[in-house]
Formats: sequence, structure tokens, C-alpha cells
Amino acid sequence: EFRLKFRRWFRKYRNLILLLFLIWLSIFLINYFLKHKPIEKAPTTTYEAHKSVIDSTSSVPKSLQNTIEEMLEEYIGYCNEGNYQKAFNMLSEDCRKYEYNNNVEKFMDHVLVKMPVPKHYSIQDYSNTMYDGKDIYVYEVKYTDDLLATGLTNSTYAFTSEKIAFYREDSEVLMNVGEYIYHTDVKSISENEYLKIDVIDKMVNYDSEVYEVKLTNRSNYTVVVADGIETEEVVLVLPSETRNRTSISDIVLEPQQSQTLKFKFTKYVDDGDKSQSLLFSSIRVMEKYSGVEDIPTSTIQSEIDNAISKFSMTVALK
Repeated sequence: EFRLKFRRWFRKYRNLILLLFLIWLSIFLINYFLKHKPIEKAPTTTYEAHKSVIDSTSSVPKSLQNTIEEMLEEYIGYCNEGNYQKAFNMLSEDCRKYEYNNNVEKFMDHVLVKMPVPKHYSIQDYSNTMYDGKDIYVYEVKYTDDLLATGLTNSTYAFTSEKIAFYREDSEVLMNVGEYIYHTDVKSISENEYLKIDVIDKMVNYDSEVYEVKLTNRSNYTVVVADGIETEEVVLVLPSETRNRTSISDIVLEPQQSQTLKFKFTKYVDDGDKSQSLLFSSIRVMEKYSGVEDIPTSTIQSEIDNAISKFSMTVALK
């Protein structure tokens, strides 16, 4: 009788029993799989503020790390307080002179672009290079808002950044801001009977080189150095390529006239290339020069064809 009742009960509930069994089996298998699944270790990252981003094998010497951190804390503290003169005084003499013309107001303009309000900051050794026997350590400093003070309402997360360079001179650690790296006198001259080119100096920023050049027309004719007729009239010569100047403008010298100009070229200080020379590739000595703006092409070509002399000049860079 019991077996008959059990059979009736099983036939009545067998679908339910089968469902419950499948559910139990699924749970059992999932638990078994999870228990025996190998645990994958999550990748770990370490923040190394004094190791170069550009070259992971290069880092700032430990003897300088604390000094650099303390200088940045003091410098950014002055900027956040609005004490721009004290911040300015922390910069190297060269940076104050060549980047800011010894003008604290010009420096203040730079600071207010990067830190219009008090900022938090983070640092990262970006690139390390060498000049004139000095090791130069270039940090990227990121400035961020104080989110606890400002909140995120009606605002977006953003930051500003700049390259700040440090180097040791004698026993002192010096600091340059505003992407400025160093300045050097060049004093290299190339000349002929028509034109004298005197490269006076070079200012190196992290991503550019700026040359101050004096051009002197030694003739009684118009000397055209650049007017857009050629595509590469003033270029920086590197070991495997040339770089055109970033700002293209006409350079035309009247008889006996001198002009002192600045030529800027894109070039990263840590690219491994050494600037070799400045090339002025399309100089023309003109008895008659009407310019190129609103002048018929035929007239321009005729004047070029009748130029007294056409030549290029190269000035070596030290």
C-alpha cells in the first residue's frame, strides 16, 4: 500500500521533483566551478614620481628627490597665496631673464593661466636630458581644482600642466618653469658681399628652439631673405631632416638695413637630435623688387629672373 501511494505521489509531483533536482544540480556545479577556478591576480601599478615617463630606465637621483619636492611645494604654495614675487625669486636667473625679461608681471600672467585659482598638484618625472655637462630633469606638473572646496556641480573635471626643469649648478639646485630649459650664446656668423647673418643666441624650451638672428644688408640693393615664394626659405638643419620655422613672415632688407629677428622651430629637447645649422635657402639680391602681394605672377618671375644674385647661406650652430 505504501508503494502504491508513493508511486501515485511520484507520478503526481515528478515534474516538480525533476525541476528541483536540476536546480540543485546547477547550484552544486556552479559552486564547484567557483571553488576550483584559479584566482587571477589583478594587475598592480606603482606610482613612481621620480622615474622618467619617456625612458623607464632613467630616474632622478635620490639625493635630489626631496629637494625637488620641497621646492615645488614652496613654489606652488607661493603661487596659490598670490605671492608672485617670492615665487619668481625661486626661479633661476636665466629663466627670469630669458623667459620673463626680469618682469614679475609677465611671470604672473603665466601663473594665472596655469593656476587662476588655488590648485592641488601632482608631479611626474617626464624626461631627463643633458646640456653642457649638466643633467636636466624635466617634470610634468599637473594642477587640479580642490574638488572638496569647489564640488562638481555645474563643472567638469579638468587640469592644466606645464614642464618644470631642475638642474644642479655647483651645490645649488635651480628651477625653470614655463617650459623653459636653457639659454646659450651661439655667436656664429656667415657673410658675403651682400649679406651678413649673425646668429646671436638660442633659447631652448621643452618643445622648441628659438634663435635670435641679426641680418645686415651690406649692399645698395634690396635683399630678399624670405617672402613665401619658396616653401623652405629659413630652416633648422638636423642630422636627418630639416624643420621649417613656426611663424612665416616676409624678410626683406632695404639697402644697408639691419633687422634682428627671432626664429622659432619645433624641436623637443629630448629627441636625441642635435641642431646643426640654420639654412637660408633662397636669398635674392634684387635691383627691383615689387613684393609678392597683389603682384602679377609674371612680374614676380621677371624680377626673380633679373636678380643680381641668387644664393643660399648656412650658419653653423655650436
